[in-house]
Amino acid sequence: MNIFIDINHNVSQYLNNFVVNNHLEKIIWFFSDAPIFFLPIFLTWAWIFWTYKIKEISKKKDLLNIFYWIVFAILINLTIQHFFYFSRPETFIKPILSHIPDASFPSDHAAVSVAFLTWLFLAWYKKTAYIFLIFAILMNFSRIAWWIHWFFDVIVWAIIWITTEIIVFKNKKYFEKINNFIIKILNYIKL
Repeated sequence: MNIFIDINHNVSQYLNNFVVNNHLEKIIWFFSDAPIFFLPIFLTWAWIFWTYKIKEISKKKDLLNIFYWIVFAILINLTIQHFFYFSRPETFIKPILSHIPDASFPSDHAAVSVAFLTWLFLAWYKKTAYIFLIFAILMNFSRIAWWIHWFFDVIVWAIIWITTEIIVFKNKKYFEKINNFIIKILNYIKL
């Protein structure tokens, strides 16, 4: 356990020193939380675009799949946090950014951003995925630099989630009936 804490502490300390030495505090503070709010805005905008501007049902199905994975990621996180509790770095180090005290692992921000990005890459929306990848990297490493999460909270969960999502993506045909039903209802009410 000491090796785990040492590695996490060293990575966090390095990132924090880099931020402070280069006077990037305001930028890192912004990126530690703000990018997660772009995801629902993007999903809403894309849904409206594919509904009213260019009527493309396959794109709407992809948006539904992304939504499912984000919700699923949050539910998995809540389940893991219910059974396993790992303290945030603030129990070992003075907190830099105040937040609601809760479990450190797994990182909700990492889970949501990785779920979103992995589905974009797997569905071949690479240009969009690369844009969001920049924000996701900045957000997740900002959370490490500000001592909100440990390095492993972000990295380990990202690896687990990407692997899970690749396996499920290959079986996405099971979501087709659900998607067709939802789109039929939404088309009826003009959404």
